[in-house]
Amino acid sequence: MITKTTIIKHKSPKTNNPLAIVGLPGIGNVGNLISTQMIKEFKGVKFATLYSPHFPHHVTMLKSGGIRIPSNKFYLIKGKQKRRDIIVITGDAQAATSEGQYEVNSMIVDFLAGELNCTTIYTIGGYNREGMVTESPRVFGNVNKKHMIDAFKECGVVFGETRGMIWGSAGLIIAFAKMKGIDGICLMGESNFLDFDAAAAKAVITVLNNNLKVNISTANLDTIITRTTDSIKELEKQAGVSGGISVPGAPDFGKDLKSPTYIR
Repeated sequence: MITKTTIIKHKSPKTNNPLAIVGLPGIGNVGNLISTQMIKEFKGVKFATLYSPHFPHHVTMLKSGGIRIPSNKFYLIKGKQKRRDIIVITGDAQAATSEGQYEVNSMIVDFLAGELNCTTIYTIGGYNREGMVTESPRVFGNVNKKHMIDAFKECGVVFGETRGMIWGSAGLIIAFAKMKGIDGICLMGESNFLDFDAAAAKAVITVLNNNLKVNISTANLDTIITRTTDSIKELEKQAGVSGGISVPGAPDFGKDLKSPTYIR
């Protein structure tokens, strides 16, 4: 039985100066889209799984007819041409309570720092600025050490314009990383409140490609973007709306009403 947060190791991989990329469910599923793409494209090898009673109390139904309880998974992508290894963390859910968020995310950081000697952590999230809709998403950043800002500015990341709070793993992990002396940055794709915001994910991937000197493909995301755009145009046509994009599922804040900003 799972009565406390536990990491089960399936393998003990040898790593070369690894950095970690955390892409968990959140606004626009930006992090999950990126982590899933990286694991698939670079053939990431799963070496550990985190289970917790703080995850939502449901199971996922599988195509095979089976079930799976929520978890976070750790994958290793070996660096090529003497580049750093990349540990990718993805999963079905985040902890559902404040206590759970602290417990799960502190355990993730302890595992990365203690057993894997990770010295840099990137968390990926979505960010919506006052309920605004954008066709050209930017990437916003917040760091736990100021020396990181210049390098990411060169990659197009915008600093100092975000407001509000970073909820969940995207914020807590880099905060706990700072306590361990680990560099941390939260990269946030400007999101339109879509369930799967491929455009925001693509913007973040562009930053990762420039910063890490990798070549993460955006072909799958481009397909999703095209389908989403076509669906929105069809909805606009049916509703008799023209001039601007109306995002399905986005809150109607009104012209003068400012909404809170949520990041995770």
